[in-house]
Amino acid sequence: MDYSDPYPADSEQFMLIEHMSGQVEKIETAMQDMMSNTVNIERLQKDVEKILSDIEKLKDKQRTFSNGDTQ
Repeated sequence: MDYSDPYPADSEQFMLIEHMSGQVEKIETAMQDMMSNTVNIERLQKDVEKILSDIEKLKDKQRTFSNGDTQ
C-alpha cells in the first residue's frame, strides 16, 4: 500500500475539477463565438433588407424606363 497519498479520493476529485475546468473553458469559448455570430447575422439581415429595397427601386425604374416614361 502506498502511503504517499493518504486520501486517494482527493486526487480523484482534483482530477475531476481540472477536467471540468477545461470543459467550462471550451463552453465559454463556444458561447463567445455564438455571440459574435449573432451580431454578424443581425448585420447581414440589415444589409440584405437594404439590398432588397435597392433592387425593388431599380426594378421600378426599369419598368418606368421600359414603358417609355422619362422623368
